[in-house]
Amino acid sequence: MKNLFARYRGSYISYVTLYFFAYFTLAIFSSVLPVYLTDIGKSAGEMSFIMSSSSFFCLVAVPLMGYLCDRTQRPRLISSILSAGMAVGSLALAASQKTWTLFLLQGLTMSFFSATQTVSEQLAAKSPYRYGVLRVWGTLGYATGAQASGLAVQIFPGPMLFFMAAASSAFTVFGYSTIGGKEIPIRPVDKPDTFPLHGPFHKTDLPPKKTENHLPPVTSFLRDPRFLLYIFITFVVMGCAAVNNTYLPLLLKDFNVPTGAIGTALSVGTLVEIPVILFSNKFMDKFSSKTLLLSTMVIFAAQYLFYCTAAGPWAVIIPLVLLKAIATTLMMMLNLKVVHNLVLPGLATVALSIVSACNGLGSIILQNAGGAFANRFPIRSLYLILTGFALLSLLLSLFLRIEDREKVFG
Repeated sequence: MKNLFARYRGSYISYVTLYFFAYFTLAIFSSVLPVYLTDIGKSAGEMSFIMSSSSFFCLVAVPLMGYLCDRTQRPRLISSILSAGMAVGSLALAASQKTWTLFLLQGLTMSFFSATQTVSEQLAAKSPYRYGVLRVWGTLGYATGAQASGLAVQIFPGPMLFFMAAASSAFTVFGYSTIGGKEIPIRPVDKPDTFPLHGPFHKTDLPPKKTENHLPPVTSFLRDPRFLLYIFITFVVMGCAAVNNTYLPLLLKDFNVPTGAIGTALSVGTLVEIPVILFSNKFMDKFSSKTLLLSTMVIFAAQYLFYCTAAGPWAVIIPLVLLKAIATTLMMMLNLKVVHNLVLPGLATVALSIVSACNGLGSIILQNAGGAFANRFPIRSLYLILTGFALLSLLLSLFLRIEDREKVFG
């Protein structure tokens, strides 16, 4: 038995366990949860308030956990603890009905996931296996979770949703504890001011004298206007994506689509991103960051335009299946690529955490604004506003300059 566990530790199957169940859990909390909340009597404004709660907590939790991971070099241990916290939070949510209690528990639980997501993306990029063949299991886990949660809400009592989340979080803990060694090393540098603020990093730039593990200051990239512009773009884009995740199931429900069928549509739509992830090494490093960013903005804008002009359920389902998951997956991979090419070595996890926290701030503002708007106007009108924001992001992306000096997906 001991030898069997030793062979399992660090194996491809251990990574499969981590990514499948981590994203299975995410699907439960982000696919049909808005339907569950409206079914228990929450208004559009209350539902948006609850769904935005994770972003409030992420403003603190994600950068803090990213900093701790970089400082302690114990990303797996920290992520295991947070995943165990998700299991406990899920069980508490099963017994909750009051808006403020749901807000606090939902926010705390999902901030734990967001904090571990930046680590899991780094682990995939630095693992012995290619990024695409690992992350594809996250896609399959999300698709399975979306379908399972849709059926759970339709067939079983509502709390079953959270019992499923607690079980999958427990498997995620097992995944983090078995995937291997420290996957996010801090590269040795002498002093933070011995390197330029921008430009590539080469080992030959190191002086011959003895070096030490010294983490460059966070201000080294917070003073970079390119990084700040990218943060603002993702602030808008991911804020709109959060509104889309919240209201797309309700848009389908307005067309009298059953909850189980909504889960099926979200599940199939997630599977479409599999080729994008599997073949990420073929195009993510081949095309420039700016080209990929502009293309992603066009996909977001086209998606929202279809939703706001939809006259029937199929006019929503088809772009949902073909565009939704592809757009968010490209944006997620772009975060990894752009951050690695904008920040100094050793600060990638902190920078990704800051991007994630700013995305959360966008979610807070836009989700609550979207809830207030949806209380007064049809949901399709809300998507017209999202189309305008996507076009604004496209315009801002034209001004972003990125030197692609590092390959991330090779």
